[in-house]
Amino acid sequence: MKTDLQPLLKQVIEYINKKEYWKHGYIKYSIIKRMIIFATQMERMYLIRKVFITLCDKGYIIRKKNKARSYLYKFKDPNAPKIESKTITITFD
Repeated sequence: MKTDLQPLLKQVIEYINKKEYWKHGYIKYSIIKRMIIFATQMERMYLIRKVFITLCDKGYIIRKKNKARSYLYKFKDPNAPKIESKTITITFD
């Protein structure tokens, strides 16, 4: 049985945007897992982990290592301004 991830990813991303999960800050994987289960109505751990890893790879989730040698995760704000910094060097002769 092969499941296409695109509809599941779309459901999860819409739910993240609706609930504004980026305001929660850094959270554990278990909280994200429960959110994915609620948004997709699926309980197959393989697919939930695959959705999570795909979200990480596509840049929707930021990963931070904590002191206990585990990771905390944070959703990126899609409405945040993208700031590009450029440096210009001016020389006077």
